Amino acid sequence: MDLYDQNLIPRIIFTVISVVLTIGPWQVLGFYPIMILNLIVLWINISNFYYPYQLFFWLFWYIGFVGSFLITLLSMPLFKGKLSDPGGRTPFLYTFGKKFKLLPGKDKHLPFKINGEVKTYKVDENLHNLVLPSIIVVITSIYFIVL
Repeated sequence: MDLYDQNLIPRIIFTVISVVLTIGPWQVLGFYPIMILNLIVLWINISNFYYPYQLFFWLFWYIGFVGSFLITLLSMPLFKGKLSDPGGRTPFLYTFGKKFKLLPGKDKHLPFKINGEVKTYKVDENLHNLVLPSIIVVITSIYFIVL
């Protein structure tokens, strides 16, 4: 079995994440060509090429995708930006220090306190929606690619 076949599970996982990140914010048409390129990189077996480099190329794209969002997030104080758009969708509310409750709805409770206090944070839907795919990408990368 060659490396291409051994990496079937990461290819499937990365394909699902590529499609979800493209279709989720459907109004951003520039994501579609990138998704198509990602699918080509993930599913074309290039002979005499070390296949994990193709997975690393996908990871480079993903880190750039998430990284550009994080750079904007961290630089928001410079332009007085906010994570919750006043005219947009209702943000998620994360309350730290209450009984654990993640589903359903946009009100999430986590059982640990921050600095010994119960605190609630508004979290934009974009940030909320990047958390789970990022966790999946990290776990997949460590388990299948790095090890």
